[in-house]
Parts: sequence; C-alpha cells; structure tokens
Amino acid sequence: MKDSNLINREFESSSSESKSEPIIVVCASDNNYVMPLAVTIHSAIENLEESRKILLFVIDGDIKELNKRRFLKSIHQERCEVRWIPKPDDIINESVIPSSITSGVPELAHITIATWYRILIAELLPKQIEKAIYLDCDLVITKDLGKLWSIDIEDNYLLAVARLECYEHRTVPYFLKNWKELGFSEDDKYFNAGVLVFNLKKWRSDKMSGKVLDYVKTKREYIRWSDQDVLNAVVAGRWGELDPKWNCMNAPYMKQEEVDNAFILHFATPPKPWIAYEDFPAKEAFYKYLKLTSWSGYRQSVPQRIWRKLKRKIGEFVAI
Repeated sequence: MKDSNLINREFESSSSESKSEPIIVVCASDNNYVMPLAVTIHSAIENLEESRKILLFVIDGDIKELNKRRFLKSIHQERCEVRWIPKPDDIINESVIPSSITSGVPELAHITIATWYRILIAELLPKQIEKAIYLDCDLVITKDLGKLWSIDIEDNYLLAVARLECYEHRTVPYFLKNWKELGFSEDDKYFNAGVLVFNLKKWRSDKMSGKVLDYVKTKREYIRWSDQDVLNAVVAGRWGELDPKWNCMNAPYMKQEEVDNAFILHFATPPKPWIAYEDFPAKEAFYKYLKLTSWSGYRQSVPQRIWRKLKRKIGEFVAI
C-alpha cells in the first residue's frame, strides 16, 4: 500500500468536484438484506449536507417487488435517485465462486453470492462514472458522506479501512493462516471491504475486473473471506487507507462514546442488530433509523431470535 496522508486530509475537497454533482453510491443486496439496506441509505441521506444528493445503484440479487417499493418509500427520493442493476449471473454464479462461501464455516454464515457483485462495479456502472462509494447493507451512516466523497483518491485503485488485527499475518493465524498461498507478503495490510471508494477510471484502464476473476480461478481453493480476500490480494500495496472511523467494524461491541464518535457503524460481526436478542448502543443507532423507514416497528419475534441463536451455536459446535 502506498504511503499517504489520507487520514490527515480526510475533509479536503478535490477542486475538480462540484457539490452540484451527485455522490455515486453502490450497494448489492438480495431480498434478505433489503431492510437493513433501507437503514443504511436512509441514515446516509439524513446526515448528508442539504445541498448534496445521492445517485444510488443497487445491484439487485432478486429483491421482491414489494420490498423494492417499501425500500423506495423508506428514502427521500428527492435527494436520492435509485437505479436497479440486474445481478450479473452470467459472470458471478455458483460455478465461479469458491465453495467456501457455502462450506458451513460459522464466520461465513452471513455471506451470500450478492457480496461478490462488488468486484464487477466498474463493469456494471455507466462508463462515464469514474468514482463510486461502495457500501455494505449492514451499516449506519452517521457522518456526511460528502466528506468521504471529497477525499483525494490519488493513484490508488481504492480507499478502505484496514483491519488492525491483520497487519501482522504471522501473529493472527486464525484469520489469514494461508496468507502466503493467497499471495500476500508479511508487510501487506488487509482491508475490510464493507466501505470502499473505487477509482473506477483506473480500475477500467488497468482491466482489474479481469484480473480479479483470473485470481478467483487460480486461487479459489485458498479463498476464505469471500471476495474480500480477492480484492485485497489483487490491489495489495495499491490502495489508500482511510480513517478507521469510516468503517467501525466491531459495532455490536462498541461503547456509547465510541458509537457517538463513529462516522460509519458496520455490523460486520454477529449479532446483527435486527436479529439480536440483547441490547447494545449501536443497536439503538440502527433502530433510530429503522423506525424512519417502511419497516418501522419491526422486531424479530422471540422464537425467531432463539432459533437463530441456536443455529449459530450448532454451527460453532459442528465446526470444532
């Protein structure tokens, strides 16, 4: 990864960008995640500077029409234009993705094929779009996305937040125990792919989508953490690091003060707030925005929550 001062320049605007132009945001969702997606986007709009708008591309992993209508009712459409992109089944399908995605590994239980769609963003978006923010569907945005959009991407392929526990692969074998096979060096940092700022112009120019798919074909037996492993390996040393506040990955375990200071809360690990039976500060932040959507009043029933917890425990036991 190139050395940069991106963190120190986090709120500097690029002179070539105008606030009259929309912020390009991309998400990928199936029907299971459309409700938290509504929270993600509603929270982004609520905290956006009034003069800014969002152009949202949703890669559609078979979202039901009823839920699409509920989603559209959940956002301020005058401030967020939504365009649905058909899922790229001809490229991303069960015959292409590594078997680890459905291997029964507890840590991967929440990952679906839809998460792989982000590796093709450069091909799926109109060619005139040269930059885009990718957001996972399990986020709460508490800071103006315009601040993230204004960060100079320089000559990097993307901007992301590093997973601190992955800096030294040798000391965290439980996470990247096969880092050599994946093609990482000991000095490479590893980022979480839940919040990314893509340099689409450079991505297309260097034909990175093809390189990503080639990597999947040659390294599929070693891939554990889905397309996140792939993206990290393909752009190793050529991505810029963001302030960790832009992707607080341990949201369920954050204290109130940490939640208050976060820019983006990411429920990357269980428990997800919409299925958690316990209360925690970040869960309150999620429900704050959920009640402003068409899913207001949603609460998973006690039997559903117990059943989900039981399934998770069984999965953990089987994996031992």
